[in-house]
Amino acid sequence: MRPVGLVGGMSWRSTALYYRMLNEMSEARHGSLENTASIVVTLPFAPLVAAMERGDSDAVSSRIAEAASQLEAAGAGCVLLTAFTAHFAVDVVRDAISIPLIDVGDALAQVCRDRKLDRVGMLGTTYTLESGHVAGRLAANGIEALLPEPKLATRVNAMIQGELTRGSLSETGGGIFDEAVDHLAGRGAQAVALACTELPLLLPRTSQVPLIDGVEAHVAFALSAMEKKA
Repeated sequence: MRPVGLVGGMSWRSTALYYRMLNEMSEARHGSLENTASIVVTLPFAPLVAAMERGDSDAVSSRIAEAASQLEAAGAGCVLLTAFTAHFAVDVVRDAISIPLIDVGDALAQVCRDRKLDRVGMLGTTYTLESGHVAGRLAANGIEALLPEPKLATRVNAMIQGELTRGSLSETGGGIFDEAVDHLAGRGAQAVALACTELPLLLPRTSQVPLIDGVEAHVAFALSAMEKKA
């Protein structure tokens, strides 16, 4: 199987989670020591955040696409963006490479289909929620994505950016997450998708509805796709 390519650094903590989960899942499927070949291009996060804050999403898309091209040139068989928010750049990335980009929205849709879910809550950064990319991929598969009300979404975003991307979580931050899950469950969500690669860092966690680990879904989907091609 050709190496799995990871565009990382957004943040490095979630990239480390991807790398660990990729290899643990490969060993679980194929046996001890059977980790997966991978290539990682890690981007410095701060310049990307600064560019997004000044509204220069084109520069961010170009940098992510450049990283994906580096992965292809190094021999990767596919590309994963290790950040949900970065998926606003998927069209630019796909234009820059000839190998598959494994979309995290498609991975979540597969989990929902497997579990026979058609109404799912979604938590992530405000940019992910507002861009509509992940929700659109779910909708294309007949799955309704329920989003938190705007004020609560803003509080979740602040918790992600202010705590999780910096490797910490306060009791207040955990409470915000629990409140958001309860809010979506109260609106009829059958499960809540963690549509942010930092949010699974909170797991395991007790909740009144199942939580879908977006990183786990993405890695499993990518491994299965690459195994079929091997």
